[in-house]
Amino acid sequence: MRSLGVVFLADIVGYSKMMAHDEPGTLTSLREFTKNVIRPTLEKHSGTMIKSLGDGWLIEFSSASNAVNCAMDWQSISKHQGILKLRIGIHLGDVEHEEGPPPDIYGDTVNIAARLESIAESGDVVISTSTYLCLDQNQAASFTNCGKQTLKNIATPVEVWSTGRLNEGSKGLKRERDKPVISIIPFVIGDSDLSGFSSELVESLSKYMDAKEWLDSIIQKTPSEEDYQLSGSISVVGPNFEINVTLKAPGGKTLWSGHTGATMKSISFGADQLGEQISNQLFLEIMKVRDKYK
Repeated sequence: MRSLGVVFLADIVGYSKMMAHDEPGTLTSLREFTKNVIRPTLEKHSGTMIKSLGDGWLIEFSSASNAVNCAMDWQSISKHQGILKLRIGIHLGDVEHEEGPPPDIYGDTVNIAARLESIAESGDVVISTSTYLCLDQNQAASFTNCGKQTLKNIATPVEVWSTGRLNEGSKGLKRERDKPVISIIPFVIGDSDLSGFSSELVESLSKYMDAKEWLDSIIQKTPSEEDYQLSGSISVVGPNFEINVTLKAPGGKTLWSGHTGATMKSISFGADQLGEQISNQLFLEIMKVRDKYK
């Protein structure tokens, strides 16, 4: 039977690593999340669990608004708990139903929802335009237009919206770049007071790295192994703050690591200057191996 439906796909980020590190603890967290979050929110928002996928869930809603509200609840709770990190994709379209038992759903709508989930960053929700157009003004305000994206094994480009950035390193997204890419991973911060400075510094790094005609820069929580990767941390050390950064080549080899910093008094105006300073060093290191990683 074929009918209009809203397909909701959620995935646990880093599930395999969690299982390898602590299988009993991970399974306990999963059971508790199912009992305390999934079941009550599906009842609240009238969602139908189609099946559990081990590290994720396939759910159907009859309302796009309800699906998005449920997704936002899941992300809010998971971020507050700090145990499971989720990415969620939602698409509205025709769905092929199989009554079962067990029941199941098929078709392009499910495939597109799966691709949207795969290109969501950790902690974010990615939806299609068909879903977005069903939202009220307050719900829609949480999403940013990310343009039309060419998704793997999906014939027609899909316009997508996200609560954050897209995971451009995802295998579900066809990348059409003719230049190398440096992925700048949001920095780890040792103090919540540094969050604003950290965001400004990352944006500054992206701006200066992107200024070169032969290199593209993206801010990316989950970078592709095909890209250069820049990661870092910022911490408070007495009256100063310290920045530690690591540059990796495509494939994961460390090319360079270093640190810098300044007094906490200068933090309000130092992000752009430090971004330029660090970028200059990064350019030098990339230029040394540029021909090797073409």
